[in-house]
Amino acid sequence: MKPRRLSVLIGAASVTACLAWWWVTHRHERAPANRVLTVADEFEVEKVAGPPLVDRPIVADFDEQGRLYVADSSGSNDKVEKQLEEKPHRIVRLEDTDGDGRFDKGVVFADRMMFPEGAMWYDGSLYVAAPPSIWRLTDSNGDGVADRREEWFQGNTLTACANDLHGPYLGLDGWIYWCKGAFAEQTHARDGKPPLVTRAAHILRRKPGSPWVEPVMTGGMDNPVDVAFTAAGERILTATFVQHPEAGRRDGLIHAIYGGVYGKVNEVVNTHPQTGELMPVMTQLGPAVPCGLTRYESEVFGPEYRDNFFACLFNLHKVTRHVSIVAKVLA
Repeated sequence: MKPRRLSVLIGAASVTACLAWWWVTHRHERAPANRVLTVADEFEVEKVAGPPLVDRPIVADFDEQGRLYVADSSGSNDKVEKQLEEKPHRIVRLEDTDGDGRFDKGVVFADRMMFPEGAMWYDGSLYVAAPPSIWRLTDSNGDGVADRREEWFQGNTLTACANDLHGPYLGLDGWIYWCKGAFAEQTHARDGKPPLVTRAAHILRRKPGSPWVEPVMTGGMDNPVDVAFTAAGERILTATFVQHPEAGRRDGLIHAIYGGVYGKVNEVVNTHPQTGELMPVMTQLGPAVPCGLTRYESEVFGPEYRDNFFACLFNLHKVTRHVSIVAKVLA
């Protein structure tokens, strides 16, 4: 049987977002770092990188050559003002030089980064959400180190809960998407329209070569986190506090319709146009703290896995599979 793989990052404390390979061979349990990892039948967890190459992986993305760019936290718990001054975090580029499926070489692609909360490889550069900004990092001379840094987006707000900025994410429509949370007021220029002045949570987007920012959806949730896309380009969002906690409900998956306004009930959405009730959550996740979302595009796992969504849930220490999202969206 051919090995079948899904990338998942294993953080220092729990499953966090996207670095051990899952191989489909048989049920397997293993205990890295004193934690037992239990996976579905025919799946197995295999470590492909760890210390000293990376210490506290947060998010990662591949380039066209299969090199993996990993946002690696320093572990600092200092106040955001001090971290913004010192920028103690880094981006590491990993390579598998002998083709055995494990990374054996690493180089610091970018040091002195603010806490990274997203990584996306696009058109020869790595885009990293390091609040309050999104940076475009480019290695122009091929030595493995980013020698060009461009502040691609300026959020200009920074709070203390790591919910200001997540992303970016490349849409099937060619737009670059990211998420704003934290309820800090931001002002963004728009093409042919008055500036967007908002405290609400949003999915925002911008074309790669354009200065104009466009809001896609608006919400009263504290922390919109990850955006992934259906095969038709529809946006699926994970978020925390999409409703006030009640009966085990709190976080969720949302079908983020263009122009939609979503929960929770919050005065920050009151200045935004609404045509009725707040839009509903598509899938309740409970007090899960989602921290990773991807659509599986291949049929290597079998056709029943194609276009399924996989979500990482920090609090629940789980990766969940969501099978019927496309059916729900198109219904």
